Amino acid sequence: MLSASVVAKQQVSQDHSPAPSTAPAVGAMTSSQEKADHHPCGKSMHPHADDESSMEACPKPKMDMSSHAMHMQHAEDNPARSPTIGSLPKSDGAAPEPYSAYGVTLHMPSDPLLSKFMLNSLEYVRGDSGSSQAWEVKAWAGHNTNRLWVRTEGARSGGRLEEGDAELLWGHAVSPFWDVMLGARHDLGVGPTRNWAALGIQGLAPYQFDFEGTVYLGPSGRSALRVRTSQEWLFTQRLILEPELELNAYGRGDPRRMYAAGLADTALSLRLRYEFSRKFAPYVGFAWTRKWGGTARMARLEGSPVTDHQLLAGLRIWF
Repeated sequence: MLSASVVAKQQVSQDHSPAPSTAPAVGAMTSSQEKADHHPCGKSMHPHADDESSMEACPKPKMDMSSHAMHMQHAEDNPARSPTIGSLPKSDGAAPEPYSAYGVTLHMPSDPLLSKFMLNSLEYVRGDSGSSQAWEVKAWAGHNTNRLWVRTEGARSGGRLEEGDAELLWGHAVSPFWDVMLGARHDLGVGPTRNWAALGIQGLAPYQFDFEGTVYLGPSGRSALRVRTSQEWLFTQRLILEPELELNAYGRGDPRRMYAAGLADTALSLRLRYEFSRKFAPYVGFAWTRKWGGTARMARLEGSPVTDHQLLAGLRIWF
C-alpha cells in the first residue's frame, strides 16, 4: 500500500509539472536547483552527494564578449570619443641590409680634425683720453686632445698700433674642462718688441667661469703673469651680458714698455650682446681700466691718465 501511494503521488506531480521551457519560471525552481545554480558547474552542493562525476574538473565558462564588442563598436561609431592609441612607425629608417651588402664601408673617425675661428671682440672704444679701435682673436685647429692655438689682442689709436701681442700655443687637454698651454708670445706696439715663453692653463672653472692664467718668461730675468676670467649671464637665449676681469703683473719693470714691477694694470668690462645667431652678435658695453704702483707713476710722468672710463661698441663673430 505504501509503494502504491508513493507512485500515485509521483504521477500527480508529473501531471501538474509545467511544460519544459528554455527559461524556467522562478517559482518552479526547487531548493536543490537553487543550490546547483550557485555551483560553477551547475552540480548539486548537497554534502552527501557522492557522484564521482562531481569530482571531475569543471570546464572553464566562456566569457560573454557581447558587451565588450558593443563598446568597441560604439567607439568606432564615435571617433571623437575613442581613445588615442599610438602606433609603431612603418619604418625606423634603417637600411634593410648591412652596409657591406651594398658594397659601402662606413667611415666615422673617432677623433676628427677640427678648427674654429673666434673674433671675440672687434670694437670701437671711446675713452677719457680719446678714441681707439681694439680687437681680440682666438683660433685653434686640431683634435680633441691636442690643438694648435693662436691668440692675439691689441689696440690702435691715431693711426698707429699702441699696444698688442700675439701668441702661438700648443694646448693639451688634461681633463674634460681644462687645457695646459705651452708656447710663445710676441709683444707689439710702442717700444721695443719683446719675446716670451708661455706656460698656462685655460678652461671652465666652477660656476661657469671661463678662466685663463698664463705665466711668461723672457730674457734678462723678465717674467709676467696674465689672468683673465669671464662669465655669461643670459637674460634670454639671445640677450647675454658678459662681465670680464683682466689683470697683468710683471716680475721686473721695463720703462721702455711703460710698466713697472708688480701689479701693472687691471681692466673690468661689461658687454651686452644680442646673438642674431650663435656666430654673429653685435654688442655695446662699458670698461674701466686702472694702472697701479710704479706703472701708474710712469703714466703720470708721461701725462697719460691712470684711470680710464670707456664706452664700447663692436661685433663678436666666430666660424
